[in-house]
Amino acid sequence: MNKIIKIPKKLLSTVNRDIFKSLTTLFEKKISNHDEIFVTLKKRPELRSSIFDLLNMLPVLNYINYEIKNILEKKFSNKFLVNWTYPQIRLDDVLSKNYKAPAHKDRWIIDKKKKGLVAWMPLKKNGSSLLIAKSDKTKKIIRNKYWGLEAIGPTKFIRKKIKYGEALIFDPDLLHKSDNPKYSRITLQLRYEEISKNIFTRTVTQKVDSKILRYWKKNLS
Repeated sequence: MNKIIKIPKKLLSTVNRDIFKSLTTLFEKKISNHDEIFVTLKKRPELRSSIFDLLNMLPVLNYINYEIKNILEKKFSNKFLVNWTYPQIRLDDVLSKNYKAPAHKDRWIIDKKKKGLVAWMPLKKNGSSLLIAKSDKTKKIIRNKYWGLEAIGPTKFIRKKIKYGEALIFDPDLLHKSDNPKYSRITLQLRYEEISKNIFTRTVTQKVDSKILRYWKKNLS
């Protein structure tokens, strides 16, 4: 299943506002649009990890995550949804080809018995795109050093264009992969799962940085 729906642009503008404010603080210079982020990355590619981590710790993501959850419950699920993964902002450009997602299914990161929904939306005004399998003809699944698993086969993919103010909603079994980043893009991915009966187990767990734990164990002993 995959379907494009409208979402309030004010939610996206609120996220973008905090993206620019946080990076202005980090760089100690005014950041007012997405292109300036990628100009900085081109000059200082070593900052990619710090920028990614900072943007994905913005509290505003919890706000949009909650609002989109309510929309999806009304449109696609009659059950209460909870987080399947934490909200994630992705930055993609010609310098990030090593991080490009291969053909995969989100099913591979959720329990086989669980039902879930993914919301994929562009944060840039010119929108973005994702490659969706026209028909799944996977021959085998191999290990991928970065992504874990990758589907191999003669599957044909079609380009799904998503405008600013829209979200692509799909289930865990949709085969898809990243489009070639000819132009820089920033996207937001939200994942939800339905609560199963009786016993609930978390799909994703949160961990403290090991360097922080080592420091305090050493200095408090």
